[in-house]
Amino acid sequence: MSVERRYSTRHPVDFLVYIRYRRRRFSEAAARNLSVQGLYLDVRALTVPTGTFVELEFDCLGREWLLPALVIHRESNGIGIMFCDPQPELYRGVIETHAHHEVSRPDLLRPRRPNPWPRLEL
Repeated sequence: MSVERRYSTRHPVDFLVYIRYRRRRFSEAAARNLSVQGLYLDVRALTVPTGTFVELEFDCLGREWLLPALVIHRESNGIGIMFCDPQPELYRGVIETHAHHEVSRPDLLRPRRPNPWPRLEL
């Protein structure tokens, strides 16, 4: 049994995130849920060790984001990421946008593309 370490609720999302390692784009992933402290990312064919510092690059809420983060845990199909600094502006904005566009524009937060890169390891 694991202990929940989040201080805010996770919210389901679906948008493209580039994982940057050593200041360059390393892979892309699909964001699946968001909290003030981090993201869960679906990654395919990518192994990122727990404790690895990365940067997350993505477009959301009409702006570009580049956030330093730490890989907290990993599973066969995804990784849990903790932002180095909490992101309440991002969290509130995504929740408000999602609630406003849930019925009329379900594709608004989903600019996903398939992952074109082969399996990579850090």
